[in-house]
Amino acid sequence: MKSSGSTTMVARLTHARLFGTDSPYEDRTPDELAQEMRQIRQRYRNQDEHYLFEQHPEELQFVIYNQGEDVIRDASLSLIMPNHAAFYVASRLPKVLQDDRFVDRTVAELAEYPSVSLSDDSVQVSGKLGDIAGGELMEVFSAPLRICAGSDLSGRRIGVQYSLFAKNLRAPARGKLRLLF
Repeated sequence: MKSSGSTTMVARLTHARLFGTDSPYEDRTPDELAQEMRQIRQRYRNQDEHYLFEQHPEELQFVIYNQGEDVIRDASLSLIMPNHAAFYVASRLPKVLQDDRFVDRTVAELAEYPSVSLSDDSVQVSGKLGDIAGGELMEVFSAPLRICAGSDLSGRRIGVQYSLFAKNLRAPARGKLRLLF
C-alpha cells in the first residue's frame, strides 16, 4: 500500500508556516480558540476527504468464490477491521472538487459505495451481494472501498474479520484475512 506521508493537518500547518495563512491574525480568547479547535475537523472535512480519498486513495475490493455447486441465495458480507490512527476508511464517497468548490456526487454513485460505520476501535463494512451461482467468482462491492494508510502502517498487518450471510446457509461463513501495508 502506498502511504500518504503526512496527514492533511500537518500539511496545512506546514503550508501556513511557509506561505502564511488564509486569513490574517485575529485576536481571540482562549475559549474562542478552544471552540475553533473543536470545530476544525468539520470545517475542513471536504478538503481532508478529498486529499485522503481522491488524491491518495487505495481502492480495496474483495472477491468471493462459491466453491460449491448450489447457488448461495441472498448473500451479504460484513467486514470488521481495527481502527488505527494511520488507517483512514472513507465512510462515504468524498464530494467532487469542481471550480474550486466541493459538490455532491450523484445518488447512483453514492448508492454504489459500501455501507461503512466508523467507531473509535473498529471499522465495519457491509454490502449486499445477491445470489452467487455455484463456481462463480464475484466482486463484493459495486464501487471499491477507499482507504488511505499512513507511513506508520508500513510493513504492518491488520486483521479483517469477515462474515458471509445467506438465506440457505445454516450458519454464516466466518474467517479472517490479513491486510499487509
